Amino acid sequence: MAVDYLKSLGIGSGLDTTELVSAMVQAERAPSQASIDRRAAAAELSISGTAKLKSALQTYKEAFDGLNDANEFTFNTILNSDTSSVTTRILNSDVEAGSHTLVINQLAAKSIFVSDTQASKDADLTPGQPLTFSFQVGSGAINTVSLASGNVTLNNLSEAINDLDVGVSARVVEVSPGAFKMFLESEETGVSNAITIVSDALNMSSNLVQTAQDALIDYQGVSISRSSNQITDLIPGLELSLTKSLGSSINIRIEEDSTRAKEKLISFVDSINQFNSIMKALTAVETDGNEAGELKSDSTVRDIQVKLRKILLDESSSAGSVITRLSDVGISVDRYGVFQINETKLDSALSSHYDDVQKIFSANTNNQSSYSKSAKGIAGDALELIDNYLAYDGIISNKQIANSKLATSLLSEEKKLDEKMAAAEEKYAAKFVLMNKAIAEMNSLKEYLDNQLKNLPFTANNN
Repeated sequence: MAVDYLKSLGIGSGLDTTELVSAMVQAERAPSQASIDRRAAAAELSISGTAKLKSALQTYKEAFDGLNDANEFTFNTILNSDTSSVTTRILNSDVEAGSHTLVINQLAAKSIFVSDTQASKDADLTPGQPLTFSFQVGSGAINTVSLASGNVTLNNLSEAINDLDVGVSARVVEVSPGAFKMFLESEETGVSNAITIVSDALNMSSNLVQTAQDALIDYQGVSISRSSNQITDLIPGLELSLTKSLGSSINIRIEEDSTRAKEKLISFVDSINQFNSIMKALTAVETDGNEAGELKSDSTVRDIQVKLRKILLDESSSAGSVITRLSDVGISVDRYGVFQINETKLDSALSSHYDDVQKIFSANTNNQSSYSKSAKGIAGDALELIDNYLAYDGIISNKQIANSKLATSLLSEEKKLDEKMAAAEEKYAAKFVLMNKAIAEMNSLKEYLDNQLKNLPFTANNN
């Protein structure tokens, strides 16, 4: 704080010039500061509101993500009469309701050979002699491993075979204390991956532990063979994993599970209402007892609301033959703007027109590009719109950039105002110093003149 030294010495005007200077500076600062404060408050509301809007859109997007692809809207229950012999897994939306019968007669298997027993895995097995070992996988090329004399050990042989990387694996196993064997097996099952020993070593060709074979099954009464126990090309959209061959009939039935679809759609409607609730709060107008929303006058929010609502209420861009829009499945909006579900109508749509329901949401597509000009359905159209809003060059990003620039500009403006007011304070203080100095000089002159007058003859004091 500036000190009024002339006043402290009891000279000058006697006025509190420091307070006067401060009052003058504040009066000059007030209009500009009020403008900055007003715009800063508005910017803070916009920053907060835009962050809430972005978060709400990202959450809303997740709801549509769950209905965008046909396979995400495929809900099936698999009834398997023998899970100990075969397990099942849905791969994609190609799976269809139906019944399938199969008999597992034989499991697919690998080729497995073992060497003669050796007393050490690191000892030279052919002292002074090299070793050559050749084998073939299926109808492929002949593979050869050569070990120089002095390096012929079980470990070296297994490592050399593995280094070939030709679809077989070799490993040394201690079968009992001080007794070692090398196991050689094909990495894949089936006759086409069988190992054939061409040039033997360690008597492996005589120690065939397991013969390569294909899986043999009867499917719907037809004999079928596969090289693997994991079969994905027999029942569309379904993977079969064979685990046991009993030779008895197994029934696999696939049924559409409308209960899970209903739960997902109910959750979807909840997401719509949650999003709309956030939008309502952001755009609320100030009333008695209620504060205005952060984005009450922002046209962007209303544009988002209108366009997303239109997608939900209009006919789907991928309409079904009977089900064409949300209202056809019992999803509608009441007079308060809240989406409601008529569960009776929803149950009827799912049980009688499941394919249509799936189509209006997903257009019966999977992983459709946002750049595609084909129909995308309700979920796809909503995702495309939301993605445009959230894009790096979209409206939300542009609003955030504008808010950031405004905040930076206001800080710069405040700094310049501080500098301007500091200069004004110095200017006013300097003027008051000059004024006080002039008054002090005038007071000094007055005192001198008074003294001179008092000393003149014939003055009242000298009579």
